[in-house]
Amino acid sequence: MKTKKNLAVAFVFLVSVVSFAQKKSMTVGNAKMDATKNIIQNLEASKEFSSIGKVFVAAEFKDLLSDNNEEFTILAPTNTALANSSKEKINNLLEPVNMFHAKDVAAYHIIRGKWYATDFGRLLRTKGTPEIKTANGEILIVSFENGSLYLTDKNGNKAKLIITDAIQSNGILHGIDNVFSPNK
Repeated sequence: MKTKKNLAVAFVFLVSVVSFAQKKSMTVGNAKMDATKNIIQNLEASKEFSSIGKVFVAAEFKDLLSDNNEEFTILAPTNTALANSSKEKINNLLEPVNMFHAKDVAAYHIIRGKWYATDFGRLLRTKGTPEIKTANGEILIVSFENGSLYLTDKNGNKAKLIITDAIQSNGILHGIDNVFSPNK
């Protein structure tokens, strides 16, 4: 009887250790997202999301998104999404003369606080329009189509959450397949 109890305790301990280990890092694209590192550190190390990391730096958000005293949710367009964007060309956003525009674009991809994919789902189940406010005050509409979560900006740019819940030391990162834009 005592052996079964010890085995049960050992099993619970093992499951806890494995669960914790899985939460510490997550492979996103070709790079690991390390839950002990902040948003900027993970974006800079990522082969899939480094371009939006550069936009955050150009927008002077590096210190903000490196701060472990605040939590953010990042809606990170893939490098491919940024490269294919007809409105927001990465090279233009990185130019010092375009810093204010880079701030607008970058802030459109930041939500204050931690928003897991399940939180977006919960928002869909509430009454009214499922809206979420970005750091620049813009509204994104949450929708669920064909088994996937989508966010749509005021200009109709629709982005699918292609990677969800990549834990950072100061928030959550969701990979998206499009770019939100304050421009028409």
